[in-house]
Amino acid sequence: MFSFLSTKSMKIKPTIMMIFFFIIAIVVGTILVLQYNFSHKLALEATQNSFDNISSKVVQKINRYDSNSEYFINLLEHVDGVDEYPKKDIKHKILPLLIKNIENAKYIYAIYVGHKNGDFYEIINLDISKGLRSKLNTPKKARWLMIKIINKDNKKVRYEISLDENLNILKKVIKSTTYNPAIRPWYKKAQQTNKVTKTQPYVFSNLKAPGVTYAKKLSKNSDVVIGLDISLESLVKLLSEQKLAKGSSSFLFRDKGEITAFYNKIIKSDKKNIDGYYPNVFIDNNSVKTSSTKVVQFKNKDYFKYTFLLESKYGFKEYLGIISPYDEVMKPFNDKILISLIISILIFIFIAIPMILYAVKLITKPILLIELENEKVQERRFDEVIKIDSFIFEIDDLSKSLVSMAESIKKYEESQKDLLDSFVKLIAGTIDTKSKYTGGHCNNVPELSRMIMQEASDAQYGEFKDFTIKNKDELRELNIAAWLHDCGKVTTPEYVVDKATKLETKYNRIHEIRTRFEVIYRDLIIKSLKKEIEGDDKSKIKEWLNIEHIKLYNHFELIAKVNMGTEFMNNDDKQSIQDISKTVWVRYFDNTLGISTDERSRLTNINMKLPVQEYLLSDKLEHIIPRENFNYQEYQKMKFKMDVPEHLYNLGEVYNLIIDKGTLTKEERFKINEHVVETIKMLEKLPFPDALKNIPAFAGAHHETMIGTGYPRQLTKDEMPLASRVIALADVFEALTAADRPYKEPKSLGEAIDILSNMVKDKHLDGDLFKLFLSTGIYKKYADKHLLPQQMDEVDIKQYL
Repeated sequence: MFSFLSTKSMKIKPTIMMIFFFIIAIVVGTILVLQYNFSHKLALEATQNSFDNISSKVVQKINRYDSNSEYFINLLEHVDGVDEYPKKDIKHKILPLLIKNIENAKYIYAIYVGHKNGDFYEIINLDISKGLRSKLNTPKKARWLMIKIINKDNKKVRYEISLDENLNILKKVIKSTTYNPAIRPWYKKAQQTNKVTKTQPYVFSNLKAPGVTYAKKLSKNSDVVIGLDISLESLVKLLSEQKLAKGSSSFLFRDKGEITAFYNKIIKSDKKNIDGYYPNVFIDNNSVKTSSTKVVQFKNKDYFKYTFLLESKYGFKEYLGIISPYDEVMKPFNDKILISLIISILIFIFIAIPMILYAVKLITKPILLIELENEKVQERRFDEVIKIDSFIFEIDDLSKSLVSMAESIKKYEESQKDLLDSFVKLIAGTIDTKSKYTGGHCNNVPELSRMIMQEASDAQYGEFKDFTIKNKDELRELNIAAWLHDCGKVTTPEYVVDKATKLETKYNRIHEIRTRFEVIYRDLIIKSLKKEIEGDDKSKIKEWLNIEHIKLYNHFELIAKVNMGTEFMNNDDKQSIQDISKTVWVRYFDNTLGISTDERSRLTNINMKLPVQEYLLSDKLEHIIPRENFNYQEYQKMKFKMDVPEHLYNLGEVYNLIIDKGTLTKEERFKINEHVVETIKMLEKLPFPDALKNIPAFAGAHHETMIGTGYPRQLTKDEMPLASRVIALADVFEALTAADRPYKEPKSLGEAIDILSNMVKDKHLDGDLFKLFLSTGIYKKYADKHLLPQQMDEVDIKQYL
């Protein structure tokens, strides 16, 4: 019956139509969903009617509580003696009336009268709660607790008197108190109006449980307020009388979620809000105009949620909330749905599924094969991609497109590789071109690194027995890393990289200092002539002038010698430089003229009166170039561990001349070493593909050592990739043998190998790579191509192996 499906290149549209024609389960499922929704609607309407009946009863009872409480307070207001202050041993006139009203309204917890001066009279209904007597520490036979607070001589005394049914005193407790009715919320609220007020729920001080208070100030004496408390236990009884589905809960709560009552529970101190029981279930109650019924989910279970707005005349909103388990409410409707579901499942299993499986097979088999071809594209095995045949036209066409796409991507990737390599070489060439002294460094290091890496892959012994260059990408990754290992040098000023003398900045300041010597030389001649005019002995003057001139010559020759930085500075030479620096000369011209704004901003004492005396050599504040905008937080985050000098540069003349060895200050040394930091930061910002993702790590570790004494991160051998150790070896060897460095003569081949050996002994370079470098003859191949004839000498590698 399905023979027509063998037609090749059939379009996908009729195939999909055929599949959906046999999926009858979709129709059955649609009918089932409609039936379920209809049942749900019926259940919702029935539940809504039930909840509305409950809300009607609750409204009636709450209104009766409100009206009865208002009536009693208004009645009590006109009773003679209600505003009398309580007396120590005398029963209050209104006591019988209070007792009678509480007995008639058993939901009342307490009735009391508060005075502005702090006096307070209260009668508490001990039968309102089973545990109340133990809470208030009254005898078991006590029926009432009468509380008096009397303010005498600015001291408040509290009398707690337990009474039996006949108002006989069973127990009397006297103690001091700080309770002041005049500062309680019910008292303050009553003072704001002439009507009866009702408070928000709060914790009663005696009961230590929440409740609400009705209160009103006396019209004849506004300093007196009558209060009536209803315990929330009374409201719980009200809710518990209502018939709800099994597992239901009902609440009375305020507009901010504060619970007034909770069916079968009195709220606890840790759950004063409805969110304590049903988080986020009633958060939309403020949008309720009258009533609302919804299906909500709580703890992975569905519930009918009912919210009813109880109109309140006391200035705040109250709500009735009911939660009923959806399963319990829907139980009568579920049997019919279950029968329909069973029939639908049988149809789906025995008819729809076989049809679906067959149709899916027709489509998915070629698609899965195409997916395998797509994986080849993802793995960039473009030459292995083949076309997958399918009788579905669109799938067949998709396979053709995939093959074509693989060919296009291959061509595009090759062009992108060429472009990237060109950019890499352009950057490296720019770095080399930047300084005439490093012309071939960025070109030679990649070449030497490739030679070493390839030999390591071919070695298959020792440390390299498990190392193999798996593909061209790995070798290319090393190559680019080697090309870019010094790319951070674009941020290093040329005069720092090329600094050949200690006094050199953008020019050699020895010329400026020599000019000062010339000035002093001439000043000495002028001074001698003045002495002759004054009549001093000419022979002595000539002898003195000759000695001073010879001293000047010697001083300048020492400074010039020290300036070269070719010898280690001893303490005597340093002291001599310090002594020479104290020589004074006179400046007659304004040193603020003809200079840049930046240089002028660093000058001090710019308003000095000319002429001024200055030292022959000096370390001035204007010689300090501050370190600005340095991101120390980023520096630490990237785990760089080089000590950062306080200043960017220190151009002080004495400071530079007394450098121990070489020509660089610690600031300049950091600036040169910082090129590795900049290399890492620059490369880590580039979106390298996965095949090249290790370039920042490879390029950024070529100044590390095997024992963690290198920079910038003080990595050890185990923390350094093999490629980084290869670049490190190539970098040092190229630098030693390069004939274009300003600060040294190029080393001979033998000298360079000997230095590498010492660096291996000091754990600065990888010993295994050094042995490979020698044993495979890489050093000789590179030397034949790049070293000058005079650098070539015989090397006995046996002593190093």
